[in-house]
Amino acid sequence: MESEMNKRAASVPILYDRMTPKDVDTILTIERAAYSSPWTRRMFESELWENPFSFAYVAREEEHRRIVGYVLFWVVYDELHLMNVAVEPAWRRRGIGEGLVRFALESGRRRGIRMATLEVRASNLPAQTLYRNLGFYQVGVRRNYYREPREDALLLQCDFDGGGEEE
Repeated sequence: MESEMNKRAASVPILYDRMTPKDVDTILTIERAAYSSPWTRRMFESELWENPFSFAYVAREEEHRRIVGYVLFWVVYDELHLMNVAVEPAWRRRGIGEGLVRFALESGRRRGIRMATLEVRASNLPAQTLYRNLGFYQVGVRRNYYREPREDALLLQCDFDGGGEEE
């Protein structure tokens, strides 16, 4: 069954585009479905317009150009910090989340990152498995990092050799 799911995932062509202000309504819907303490419109708008370190992309299914997920990350000097990644519930378990993380990491590699970091809920075992499969490992714990519900975050890191070219 798992291999059948992977075949379906591979058959869904995904395009990655820069997030724009007109995408925020759709992103908020995905955000609210994915997180118990979702980001607000103002938080996304701040990332889009005010944070020079922020990069935000949407995943669109190719046929109808419908937004099915997004990723938001910061690149500060030679480090990438994955801030948020979410996939619309009806599109989950098709490799889209993994594709978004891979896209972010590759984008960072082109900018010369030497490492990537992220926080993940201690109870979110599927996400931890995904990140570990992509080369992340635990470097710490942030106690009571999440508020609703209150929970620790695992701090994960992935190392790269650096180098690369500017986009």
